[in-house]
Amino acid sequence: MSTAESNRKTLYLIDGSAYIYRAFFALPALNNSKGLQTNAVYGFTTTLLKIVREHQPDCLAVAFDEKGPTLRHEEFKEYKAQRPPMPEGMSVQIPYIHRIVEALNIPVVKQTGYEADDLIGTLARQGEQAGYDVVIVTGDKDMLQLLTPHIRIYDPVKNKWSGEAECRERFGVEPARVVEVMGLMGDSTDNIPGVKGIGEKTAMKLIAQFGTIEELLRRVDEVTPARIKTLLIEQADRARLSRRLATIQTESPVEFHPQAYRIQPPHDEQLTDLLRELEFTQLLKSVQPSSTSADTKSATTIIIEDEPAAQQFVRELPQGAPLGVRCLLAGAAGMQAEVRGMALSTGEKTAFIPLDVRAFMRPITALLHDHTRTKVVHDLKATLLAFHRIGLTLAAPYLDTMIADYLLNPNRRDHQLETIALELLGDRLRGGKQEQAPPQSL
Repeated sequence: MSTAESNRKTLYLIDGSAYIYRAFFALPALNNSKGLQTNAVYGFTTTLLKIVREHQPDCLAVAFDEKGPTLRHEEFKEYKAQRPPMPEGMSVQIPYIHRIVEALNIPVVKQTGYEADDLIGTLARQGEQAGYDVVIVTGDKDMLQLLTPHIRIYDPVKNKWSGEAECRERFGVEPARVVEVMGLMGDSTDNIPGVKGIGEKTAMKLIAQFGTIEELLRRVDEVTPARIKTLLIEQADRARLSRRLATIQTESPVEFHPQAYRIQPPHDEQLTDLLRELEFTQLLKSVQPSSTSADTKSATTIIIEDEPAAQQFVRELPQGAPLGVRCLLAGAAGMQAEVRGMALSTGEKTAFIPLDVRAFMRPITALLHDHTRTKVVHDLKATLLAFHRIGLTLAAPYLDTMIADYLLNPNRRDHQLETIALELLGDRLRGGKQEQAPPQSL
C-alpha cells in the first residue's frame, strides 16, 4: 500500500466459527482440573489476543454462525449435509468462547439464516466504502472472492496475507471470478456439487478462457475436448446452482457503524475470573500486568541484620501461627544454587534475613524448630536441601504448597508459586534483580 493508503483506519473481521473448528482439531485435548475440555477455547483466545496486540486494529468484530438452516439450505437441502455433528467436546466449549469474546469487549455479529461468511462479506464491503482498510481473518479460500485493493485476508495460524495477486496465483483469475471457478469445481467442504468430472485445473482453464459460467455455457460448442463439453451441457443447472451457493452475500442484514465496532478496553475483572476458571495461567499472566507500586499489596517487611532485631521479630510473632518460609536462591539451579537469604512471614509479620544467615541465627533457629507452628513452604524438598547446605534444619509440621496444588490440580503442568499466587490471589509476584542468574523457584 502507498503512504496515503496506509493512513486509512483498519477494520478486522474474524471468522469466529471457522477458528473454533480449527482450534479444536489443531490442539490436543486440553482439560482443566474439573475435566472441562478447553483446547478450542484456548486456541480461539490466543488468536484473538494475537490480533488485538500485534495488529492493533481500529475496529474489530467476530462473526459466528447461528444454529439452523440458512438461505443456502433453502435452495439446496444437501448443503453441508455431509458434515458430521459437532463433537461433544467442542460443543461444551462454545459458551465459554462467547464469554471470552464478551469479556474482551469485542463486538459480535450473527444473524439467523445467514452464515458468518455473508455477514463478514457485507461488513467488508461497507467498511471499504466507509474508507477503511479491511482485513478478513480466515483460512477459508471462499473469502478470496471478496478481495479488493482495500480488502485483504490474513490467516494468523499460517501468518499469511492474501491479496489480489495471491488470488490470481491460487485460482488463475481475479477475485471477482473465484465463484465462477468454484461453480465448476465445487467444494467438498460445503458439499457444493460443481460439475462432476471437472476438477480445479480444468475449471481454472475454462474460466480463464471464457470469463464466466454463463459465457462458457453460451459458447459451449467451442469447448474441447468433447467429454468436457458433454459434462457442461448435461450439468449446466448444477454449475449455475453451485455458483450461487459459492457466492458470499454482501447485502446481508447487518450494518457497519464505526463507533459500534471501535476497539474498547476489555472487562478486566470478568476476563481474569474467566481465565482463572479455565485455568489458562499463561494467558492470565499476559492480560494481567505486573502490579505497580501504587497498587501492589504490601506488608511491612523487617530487614534483620543483627541478633537484637532477630529476637524482637520472633518475640512479636503471634503464638502458634503458621510460618511461611522462603529461600532466595541465585546462581546455578538445584543443588548448586547459592543461598542469598531467607524470608519468614506469619502474614502479619514479615522479615527478610539477607546474605550470611548464620551470623545471628539463634532466635531464628528456635523459631524454625518450633513444633507448634506449621512451616508453610513451596517445594519443601528444595528448601530442606538449601537449609542443609547452610547448616540449618526445619522442624515439622510442614505444608508444601506445591504438593498441595498438585493434589488439587493434577492435570496442570505448572505448579510454580508465581502461577498459584496469580490464579488464586490475582497477584503477580516480582523478584528483585540479581547480580548473577535470577533466583531459582523452590
